[in-house]
Amino acid sequence: MYGCDFPITITGLGKAYGRNEMSNKALIDRYGIRIKEFFIDRFIGAKTRYYAAEDQTTSDLATEAARQALDRAGLTAQDLDRIIVATSTPDYLSPSTACVVQAKLGASCPAYDVGNACSGFIYALDQALRSVATGDKNVLVIGADLRSRTLDYTDRKTVFLYGDGAGAAIISRGNPADMEKELGFSASVLFADGTKHDAVYVESVGRNQCHGATLTMPDGEAVSGDVIGGTPKLIDSIRSEAELEMDDIDFFVFHQPNGMMLRKLFEKLGLGEERTHINFDRVGNTVAATVPIALTEAWEAGRLEPGKCVLLGAVGAGITGGAHILNWTMAKPNEERKAA
Repeated sequence: MYGCDFPITITGLGKAYGRNEMSNKALIDRYGIRIKEFFIDRFIGAKTRYYAAEDQTTSDLATEAARQALDRAGLTAQDLDRIIVATSTPDYLSPSTACVVQAKLGASCPAYDVGNACSGFIYALDQALRSVATGDKNVLVIGADLRSRTLDYTDRKTVFLYGDGAGAAIISRGNPADMEKELGFSASVLFADGTKHDAVYVESVGRNQCHGATLTMPDGEAVSGDVIGGTPKLIDSIRSEAELEMDDIDFFVFHQPNGMMLRKLFEKLGLGEERTHINFDRVGNTVAATVPIALTEAWEAGRLEPGKCVLLGAVGAGITGGAHILNWTMAKPNEERKAA
């Protein structure tokens, strides 16, 4: 991977959700939204999601997920060589949320943020892989967003889609002896099409003097088309790089923008749900946190065994996207506890 003579692997995973669970009925009642619950179930596929409490911040959820990942990796904050936080809802426009997380963890390494909305974790993961390939030993990558803070609660097209959460992964240098076993990451691809930057956006001070900026999605069908049309191309691209067929990939973890859209995508790809992990119905679209949260949940459920070939992928605002392929190395959670 990236020309190095050692494998690069995931050694720890963690997740965190907003403190307040919000059902469809609770949203309808709280904000007086004129819509029937069955419509949400049928066309969106969400039943609940979690919103951050008033006293919770993006860095709070990011730190909670990070501590869990560090504990599972058997590391302390002082073992980290770098912290990368992918978020589009930072604590501050300046400084970076990663610096806040660094302080809360008690780390002393470089720390910075990455944008790219729903594909942010995939982009941050690419940077982590390059960092480990060129000298770092352990990099903390976090996807964290509090999208509830930017929603227009009169917009029925978007208000039921999103939840708040964070997911974290420790990316580490592996044992050179494992290179022959082809463990760890083996391929990565990224793309961007800036001509579609205004498909989904939240205004900021670089364009206007913003107060209470909200998410805007002028054409939801176009966004859906970009995801359903772009994801198969993305998968073809990374399969070509890794020289793999679809049947060679055991498990797929995709960004989850919409439950119904996700199932249309699986149908188009010819994938059964036994080869993926869907949590949109429970937690909604958590933006940069979707991939690491779903990955953590799948691992906790014992669905990821050492040696399995796993594809991580996302398409998000920008339009941006990317994918990674790795052969899994972490033991199941129960086996991890026995080993400890």
